[in-house]
Amino acid sequence: MKRYACVHGHFYQPPRENPWTGVVERQLATGHDHDWNARIARECYVPNGEARVMDAAGRIVDLVDNYERMSFNFGPTLLAWFEEAHPHAYRRLVEADRASAARLDGHGNAIAQAFHHTILPLADPRDRLTEIRWGLADFEHRYGRKAEGLWLPECAADDATLATLAAEGVKFTILEPHQGLEVLPAPGGAWKPAAEALIPGVPYRWHGPGGAQMSIFFYDGALSRAVAFERAMTDSRSFAKRILGRILPTAEDGLCLLATDGESYGHHDPFAEMGLAHLLRYALPELKVEPVNLAWYLAKHPPQREVRLKPGGTSWSCAHGVERWRSDCGCGAVDGRHQRWRGPLRAALERLRGRLAELYETTAQGLIPDPWAARDAYVSVVLDRSDESVARFLAAHAPGAKSEADKVRALTALEMQRRALMMFTSCGWFFDELSRLEPVQVLLYAARALELARALGADFEPELVAGLAQAPSNEAAYGDGRGVWEKLVKPRVHTLDHVAAHYAVSLLFEDAPPEEVQTRRARCDRFTRRVEGAVTVAAGRAEFTELTTRARWGRAFFAAVLPGQRVQAFVCGPDLPDAEFDALLADAARGGAGRPLPPGRHFLLRDLRPDEREKVLNLVLKRRLARWESGAREYLEETLPLVEQFRGLGLPLPPGLGEETRLVLSQVLAHTAGRFAEGDPGALAEFRATLARGKAAGLEIATGIAEDPWERGVERVLDVLERDFAEAPLRELLEAVDLAGRAGLARWRQGAQTRYFRLWKARRNGSGPAREAAAALGLAVSAP
Repeated sequence: MKRYACVHGHFYQPPRENPWTGVVERQLATGHDHDWNARIARECYVPNGEARVMDAAGRIVDLVDNYERMSFNFGPTLLAWFEEAHPHAYRRLVEADRASAARLDGHGNAIAQAFHHTILPLADPRDRLTEIRWGLADFEHRYGRKAEGLWLPECAADDATLATLAAEGVKFTILEPHQGLEVLPAPGGAWKPAAEALIPGVPYRWHGPGGAQMSIFFYDGALSRAVAFERAMTDSRSFAKRILGRILPTAEDGLCLLATDGESYGHHDPFAEMGLAHLLRYALPELKVEPVNLAWYLAKHPPQREVRLKPGGTSWSCAHGVERWRSDCGCGAVDGRHQRWRGPLRAALERLRGRLAELYETTAQGLIPDPWAARDAYVSVVLDRSDESVARFLAAHAPGAKSEADKVRALTALEMQRRALMMFTSCGWFFDELSRLEPVQVLLYAARALELARALGADFEPELVAGLAQAPSNEAAYGDGRGVWEKLVKPRVHTLDHVAAHYAVSLLFEDAPPEEVQTRRARCDRFTRRVEGAVTVAAGRAEFTELTTRARWGRAFFAAVLPGQRVQAFVCGPDLPDAEFDALLADAARGGAGRPLPPGRHFLLRDLRPDEREKVLNLVLKRRLARWESGAREYLEETLPLVEQFRGLGLPLPPGLGEETRLVLSQVLAHTAGRFAEGDPGALAEFRATLARGKAAGLEIATGIAEDPWERGVERVLDVLERDFAEAPLRELLEAVDLAGRAGLARWRQGAQTRYFRLWKARRNGSGPAREAAAALGLAVSAP
């Protein structure tokens, strides 16, 4: 008997992008990271593609791409973000699937997922089909092959959902053991309760209405919970023995199947990706257990048993079937909070979905012959917004859209339907309170859908808000869904004037107008930037084109940094006469308030989106710091000698001198680190000398602001080494590693370790500097 193991990771995060800008906004709770996607990518998604295996001395002996050895699925919306935010790690992910397919007879490790993480048993049948088709199309677009399996969001399944999967060519899915009702162990035998006879890891045949059939694997619940909640990856060898013990000693080849959130490996359980790497690469093979994927195993071991599922819909994260996404079932409750808001929220959005469907069909008349087939095919545009892609789609599915106005109308209707699908992302109902980020996010999608509906001549907002008023919040500040809508949703609606204001403010710091802003193209004329004393003014006219709907609109704009570093903007219609434009520009350069404004909208900094506010303030600060930093070295040479003299004479530092010198010293070190990042050959020597003087003077030096430029500097040296693995850049790397240790700089280290390990292993260079660098970075020098 051969023995196999399959570890499946479901990698997914709730969509977090602003529906108007397409950007994930800053989330302060994540600390140094910009948002939760960025933090979890740093802790989990990226490290699993280059997981470190350490020896007993804590040195790296191997890098393992876990995606090459585990089964996995990524949510399509998360993967779209990951591709843009981490293109190198994304490419490694795709390559890992290809490598696994080469190892396992053409069966890759990746499987698909329904597109928007919708609870499919609760979805409208038409929406369910679109979600599955979009998920399969996204998979083929990214991996270059058809998916054999598909992960159901929250493992939520019923017979209708499985029948749709089977009709779309999906061969298998993965469920939790409690979802089975009864099993037929052998042809011609008797059906037995699943609780008594279901065997995890064994493929079962499911038969549905109309001859539909597909395979179902049930994962090992106990071992999966050990990974998710018991930190099983801290001892991979012991866990490998537990896996071996779960493989039944039968005549057929045995398989142990685990399935957890992929975030268990590095985010929920820090450094668990390292334990997983050792498990898959070493611990299991040592016990003669081979890691495989389910598509390969299914091809070798077709189902010999049958299964029936519990009726009504079931899932892996709700003990009450699928009630977690429509009722106050108690799952996810915290501190006695109710979830009576779940039902009214779903009912309000389902009514809106129906209204939007009617409007879509009405709008499609004369433009789109088969509107629902067109919506299924619209995923091609979602994946590729290029002019060529849009033109191909319209030619194939909207032949009646001849004029530009008709094309905009057709695309607006389809984009409205995309937002309608996004309204049912499961996270909106998963937790305990209506005013949390996740329900607010699905309501933001609803707000965008309503805006697009208004562009088509219909206003459904009053009806939606009336429905939301029936959803009680646990928070007195909001009262109900109406309060959440008014206080948390509507203030975040991003109008056309907001877009123009953001564009205007960005031009305060640009030498030339950018060609894109958020999810729009921009064409600017009459751009002017003027600096007069303490006032900086940017002004112009711009035509914007929506990348989603291709709608065009224009604005004239003025933005200014006024005395006191106050940032303001004014936006009005594009038909402002030239004379009025010039007069307003001259008035703004004098500080404003001297000339009446035409009809338009005035913006203060607080009216901009959070990321834009922070960006503008940082640019204003950077401009001021640039002036200050130009004299920082000179200032340091005034204060540091004073500190040295006081220390040398054994005298206490007078109040303020030490703090002042530490501040200047930190700025000088950060500036020098920036010169290192830019390749200044004398920067490291100057950094060393300055750091040594500060330490000799007994100063506690804060080097946190040098972390980012230092990381960029190390990356630059590694870039050079990738092109030329020569002694000079090796010596520079050694110097940088040594100085980082002296200065307490650490953020650069993990990324540098993995990159250098790949270089070291690929080149098998045993020269002195190469080995010294490997040792300094914590690599086992015998690794090659």
